[in-house]
Amino acid sequence: MSAQAVSEQMTAIWNNFDNGAQSLEHYADVLTALGASTASSSAEIAGGMQQFAASAKTVGLSYEYAASALATVVAATRQSENVVGNAFKTLFSRLEGLKLGETLEDGTTLNKYSAALEAVGVSIKD
Repeated sequence: MSAQAVSEQMTAIWNNFDNGAQSLEHYADVLTALGASTASSSAEIAGGMQQFAASAKTVGLSYEYAASALATVVAATRQSENVVGNAFKTLFSRLEGLKLGETLEDGTTLNKYSAALEAVGVSIKD
């Protein structure tokens, strides 16, 4: 990998997951450990994290959990890190689309994505 690519990936990770408790070395160590223990590489994991780090942080995933989920899906499906990272970004963005407030008895308003799931028999509230 080029120094520029590594820098961009690690910057995306650092900007979204830094909480003052971990060093950049910790984030790199997690990538290396996951790459060594799965059928994905640290480069794939870092590339995928670059795609969805902001969404993962927004929904409250820890860096370790998000990186592990990405590594697991990349390893199992052998889809590219861009495909998996974008899929996670889309999924988490849609989950964020749920708003509390107005219409249902329990105060939940479902957006168009959850309504579509409901139409095919999938209740996101269960």
